[in-house]
Amino acid sequence: MRTRIARLAKSKALLVGLVAAVILAVAGTIIGYATLNKDVTLTLDGETRTVSTMQGTVADVLDDEGIEVTDKDVVLPGLDEKVTDGTRISVKFGRPLDLTVDGDLKTYWVNSTDVNSALAEIGLRFRGADLSASRSASIGRDGLALEVATPKKLTVHFAGDKPITRTVAALTVADALKELELKVDDDDLVKPAADAELGDGDKIVVTKVRVETRKVSDEEIAFETVERSDAAMFDDESEILKDGRHGLRDVTYRLVFRNGELHKRTVVTAAVTRKPVDKVVKVGTKKRPVETNYAPGNSVWDRLAQCESGGNWATNTGNGYYGGLQFSASTWRAVGGTGLPHQHSREEQIKRGQILQQRAGWGQWPHCSAKLGLR
Repeated sequence: MRTRIARLAKSKALLVGLVAAVILAVAGTIIGYATLNKDVTLTLDGETRTVSTMQGTVADVLDDEGIEVTDKDVVLPGLDEKVTDGTRISVKFGRPLDLTVDGDLKTYWVNSTDVNSALAEIGLRFRGADLSASRSASIGRDGLALEVATPKKLTVHFAGDKPITRTVAALTVADALKELELKVDDDDLVKPAADAELGDGDKIVVTKVRVETRKVSDEEIAFETVERSDAAMFDDESEILKDGRHGLRDVTYRLVFRNGELHKRTVVTAAVTRKPVDKVVKVGTKKRPVETNYAPGNSVWDRLAQCESGGNWATNTGNGYYGGLQFSASTWRAVGGTGLPHQHSREEQIKRGQILQQRAGWGQWPHCSAKLGLR
């Protein structure tokens, strides 16, 4: 009995010792774990969170968090740096910026998360330029396509008005006209074309075009003149055999105006309400003999006629002046002459010449009177 009791006492002591050993082991493990675990502040593209880790380097921490980085990303501290409790890790991911400037495309890798910061990062501010996205717009991990139109000095000729010169941030002609608040419709002519890209110093010409239709009632249709030859008549003679008469029609025109002025008129429809009647004229074909009248004389009028017409009192050269003294038809009638001067005698022409000289002087024959010393 005493032996049994002694054994039980010995077993209790052993058990107590084992339990104490286990408790000490667990406590040591807990203390060791607490010593190895660290709180790290992790900032990804400006978003911050705190993580607990037992990893030893920045690379290990990021890998443990499932964060993959490339050579396009900026990681601070470096991937090989040791981490301790309270370490701050910052990751700025790289993203493509497809930048098209005045039609020319180039891709940049940036770590900024908004347009303005990204442009500053690559050193391109584009002050005064027109951007396809707001400068405050975000740039995601997939990147951003950004179009930039730089300011350009343009000369614009609009609707025939005085040219204007303006500096406009525009890529195309259409963009520039919109920026200048110049309205253009589908009928207008624009040079260069609306989708053409602009360069500094370019010229834009806009011709305003207006198209309208106009109806005209009882518009006259001109009659034709039909000539019938007659060998019995002289070639300077004619005779009307039948009078002509205008026709009438109702017509619709398409009118095209450019800058307010009529440029083109086209007949759309036309209905003849009265046909025109041709005029019929009989014309001579027989050559009239050339008449000459070199009447003798040695007066001052004969010498003047010699200078003016070679002394031919019957000349009619077709230049609007007639006879030896080269009267015009109106002047001849003004001094009382009838018909035409060359149809009259030397004496009649001299008589009318004397009347003209008395009224207006020898200056009526400026060249020949001066040549003969008459003035």
